[in-house]
Amino acid sequence: MKNQADIETRLKAELQVWSKRQSKNIFADFYLYYMESTPEHDGGFIICEVAPPNKEYQLAMGERINKGATIEQNFNWLRSGIMRRLPILSIK
Repeated sequence: MKNQADIETRLKAELQVWSKRQSKNIFADFYLYYMESTPEHDGGFIICEVAPPNKEYQLAMGERINKGATIEQNFNWLRSGIMRRLPILSIK
């Protein structure tokens, strides 16, 4: 991720996918996982129900994505707090 705009674009896309998956299974819990940037690769993040198979991904927060909130509400919550603290910006 090169800058904050890249993060926000990706976050909106992830939340749109999450919303579709969540509506298909209202009892599922989804979490935010991130992969830290290194000199070898850029970092990233994903929203999923179970831990990604790539072991480089770590749980970003203990709370699940809020099922009762809209995409926009979750976007604002994640963007203002969690996303700014994750080490996912490009190091290069």
